[in-house]
Amino acid sequence: MVRAGQLSLRSKPPSHSRIWEFSLKTNTRALIGWLVSVLLLIGLAPAHSAAAALPKPTGLKALSTSTTAIGLAWTPVEGAPLYRVQYSKSSSMSGSNYLTVDTASAELTGLSAGKTYYIKTRVVSADGTGLSSYSAALQVKTRSSGYSYLAPTGLAATAATPTSLALSWNSRGEGIRYRVSWSKSSTFSGAKYIRETSTSVTLTGLEPATRYYLKVRVITTSGSNLSAYSPKISATTSSNLNLAAPADLTLVKAARTAVALAWTAADEATTFDIQYSRYSSMSSSAHASASGRAAEVSGLTKDVTYYFRIRAVSKDGVALSPYSSTISAKTPTSTSSTYLPPSGLAGTADAPAKLTAAWKSRGSGLTYQVQYSTDPGMANGLTTSTTSTSVSIGGLTPSTTYYLRVRVTTSSGTALSWYNRPVVEASTSDAEPTKLVVASYNIKCANCYGGYENEGTWYERRDAVVANVLAQKPDVIGFQEASQAWLEDADGNKVNLSQFEDLVKRLGAPYKLTNTARNNCVKSSTPSSCTYKDQGASQGTKIIYNSDVLTLLDQGSKKLTELRAKDNDRYIAWAIFEHKATGKRFFFADTHLEHIADTAGSTTWYDLKVTQAKEGLAEIAAHNQGLPTYFVGDFNSNKWSLPANGPYDAVRATGLIDPLGNTYRSTTTAPGAIVQKRIHTNFSSYNDFKRKAPSFTYINGSYIDYVFTSPGIEVPEWETVVDVDADGNFIGTIPSDHNLLRVTTTLP
Repeated sequence: MVRAGQLSLRSKPPSHSRIWEFSLKTNTRALIGWLVSVLLLIGLAPAHSAAAALPKPTGLKALSTSTTAIGLAWTPVEGAPLYRVQYSKSSSMSGSNYLTVDTASAELTGLSAGKTYYIKTRVVSADGTGLSSYSAALQVKTRSSGYSYLAPTGLAATAATPTSLALSWNSRGEGIRYRVSWSKSSTFSGAKYIRETSTSVTLTGLEPATRYYLKVRVITTSGSNLSAYSPKISATTSSNLNLAAPADLTLVKAARTAVALAWTAADEATTFDIQYSRYSSMSSSAHASASGRAAEVSGLTKDVTYYFRIRAVSKDGVALSPYSSTISAKTPTSTSSTYLPPSGLAGTADAPAKLTAAWKSRGSGLTYQVQYSTDPGMANGLTTSTTSTSVSIGGLTPSTTYYLRVRVTTSSGTALSWYNRPVVEASTSDAEPTKLVVASYNIKCANCYGGYENEGTWYERRDAVVANVLAQKPDVIGFQEASQAWLEDADGNKVNLSQFEDLVKRLGAPYKLTNTARNNCVKSSTPSSCTYKDQGASQGTKIIYNSDVLTLLDQGSKKLTELRAKDNDRYIAWAIFEHKATGKRFFFADTHLEHIADTAGSTTWYDLKVTQAKEGLAEIAAHNQGLPTYFVGDFNSNKWSLPANGPYDAVRATGLIDPLGNTYRSTTTAPGAIVQKRIHTNFSSYNDFKRKAPSFTYINGSYIDYVFTSPGIEVPEWETVVDVDADGNFIGTIPSDHNLLRVTTTLP
């Protein structure tokens, strides 16, 4: 709790050193004053020493974050009356704000979204004069989007019975809705959920003497998540062996050779003994055991009247209740009641958009029909059939409750049983961020070998290129200069294999090209004697993807404006993918702009690059269908280019983001940088086969290769991939004159 008026503790107590500011004078009065001051200093010293002896807090951690708040906790300091929390956007703690609390926890509010904060805490004495040292600084970033509330606090179990637990937690405001999750597993496997508008709830239908794990989060009225879950707690239901006779024994359904029964019983009853016979006297009876409040008795004969009664058994099997009253039921002869409805139906969340429904078998060679709906009355229910005892249901909505039921049918769909009753409730899982690793790599065309120092031929460096890519495990990568000209063997003879075909072959399954066409020629069987005709190929600008992770939905390319009639065509290649695990779709584009630099006083080639960039952006706009977008490639223009980095500016003007925050002629990053972790970003993207890899002392090197993202895509990590020693020299074969860019992102 924040104490009113405690912000005054920010002012410092008077410094003892001020005593020494009084100058000694020759008269007696001054001498006496000086002696009094010294005595005061000596008298105050123990208090100052005691203040300094206050231990500093430890264990500072973030419990949860939202777009505008951070929840904190730390290890309490014994005897500490107050704590002061200091927080700032600067690691130097400049421009700090302060908060004073009397517990070892605090919530910082009114923060900015997607910003990193540096946080410390210290002990403050009750009168505000004593201060401990600050704790170690904690670095926490608020969420860029999504959760607008901190996780609820104060979750506690307030009461327990053999079959129920009463819970309460602290409010997050008026009109707030919550989701409570509980499970017998600490990992929350098989968890159940309940939605609640108050800050307390009683969970019923639990098992006696059983430990449950519980957590709570803020949700919308529709069930979407507004906060992370609170820290989990555990609580155990109580035990009771005083058993009463079950009541309300009821016939649920009779099949030709089986019946389904249901009953009520005391909460502490968990196991039951079912007695049944053809005689009302219960002579020549048989027994069956059951758990829960329902059971099936099989092995009966059609068209026969049976008598049933039931008693409860304690959990340890020692205590028995009296028998319930007796009911009778006659098995039918109708083939439509051949089977009882399948039992044990349960739904399990496989993914945010998938559920698996599973049930117990009714025998071999049967067909089952599953119906599912968001309405408990099964309005507008959809069905799916299977010969198995489980089925995966896709295309669902994340964080949504579905209702399921199942029946036995013939292979043609004729019912052989009723649907199970009641319907079973199951919820899809929360939509978690989808990790996607993207990359960009100019591998230098095989027929561009210049014989520079440290440069290898394609045959000498291709293994290093492949190893580089495989080590980073990209889901999709844009290649530039993966030339389509025939490769030559060791004797200089042409082989029927291009560089990009050689590359994808060596990467191996599951990597595939979005477009396997070699060129855009009228006659496309060879790379030479080409008369241009756009057939969707993109020369050496190619996209390769992991087919185990992604499904290719569409692809294309476009030739960009050129000024020279030579075999140096520039392209943009694009593709639309679907993430197999989540069904999320995104747009990926790869380009390679003109490389020629202008002579003094000319902007011809600069203007061409800007034109090419704008043409590529127009192609993206024409095909991306509003999807999350990645635009990668070799733009052949960096922050030092004159008169400015025009292609970069054109891309940024469309709203795409440079995660690194490069700015023209700047040695610092722009405030809009979104990358959370940087690896070797001080190395330039172009290395020119120099043994000492070009790098800078500031956070970003000089980049002509980029990975741009659309808003909403988060970037947890960026790596400019270089294998260098402690002196910054490349180790072994330099794979290319460009460095691989690997960017780990999360799809919205």
